[in-house]
Amino acid sequence: MKKTLLVAAMAAVCAVFFTACPTPEEKTTADYLMSPKKGWILQAATSSPAYELLDGSFATDLINDGYLYEYELDDIMTFTQADGFNYQIINPGNNIDPEGEGYQQEVRYLWAFDAVDEGWIYMQVPFFYDDVQEYCQILKINDEEFRFKCTVNDDDVEAKGTYSFTLTYVPAK
Repeated sequence: MKKTLLVAAMAAVCAVFFTACPTPEEKTTADYLMSPKKGWILQAATSSPAYELLDGSFATDLINDGYLYEYELDDIMTFTQADGFNYQIINPGNNIDPEGEGYQQEVRYLWAFDAVDEGWIYMQVPFFYDDVQEYCQILKINDEEFRFKCTVNDDDVEAKGTYSFTLTYVPAK
């Protein structure tokens, strides 16, 4: 009888121990977006098909083939929630264009997930410089990388076509 009571007591203690331990919660997509303390910085950017530049050349690698300017490469993107709103903050970083192009100061935009599919987000693509939220597909998000794709229909007469930009951001240091 004593052994039965002892076994029952041990089982009760074990049950309390295992149910009392909090299980680690999985991070949500929003948690990952907001997790880098210093924000996200562009690491890679590609276009498919290759983006036709005004001079007739083509840019597949948007960073190295002439699409992006030096002052756009250190823009820092941060996602926050405050006052019931989702804010995307773009900071121009240290490299600010002296001629007034690009971001001259920090700007805020609203961002939101697609109501049906959290794998899609309405957000500002940092180097587009307009108030239009782009509809972007989140390809990968974790603590080390935020990769998304957006389709760009360039209506400018000089540009030709529709392009898919795949942008990879990593935590800023």
